[in-house]
Amino acid sequence: MCSNWTEAKSWPVEQDAVNAAPDNHRVLLETDDLRVLEVTVRPGEREKVHHHRWPSVMVVTQRPSYKNYDKEGKEIPPATSAAPELPIVARLPAQAAHAINVLDTLPFKAIRVEFKRLCQ
Repeated sequence: MCSNWTEAKSWPVEQDAVNAAPDNHRVLLETDDLRVLEVTVRPGEREKVHHHRWPSVMVVTQRPSYKNYDKEGKEIPPATSAAPELPIVARLPAQAAHAINVLDTLPFKAIRVEFKRLCQ
């Protein structure tokens, strides 16, 4: 989970999810060790480009049709083409700058638990 930590710790703070895309990332809890985010991307919305510098566990509770883009605007292919059963629980490394665009009439919803001290 910490394979890209050396790179991730140098990512600009202003592109952190809460700073760069505050309409989509709400802090539910933050301590020295972790940060819990509520993630919501509304129907038809494309969130602002942002990163997640810490490894995390993400629980996706609503997954409409969407596209994910890197910081240059190139589409990031999905990890799977099949529609997974909800909730989806994924263990994620630090995630480089990206933005999702919801193509559906339902919002994307998730809870993301970021582990701030795991890789230090």
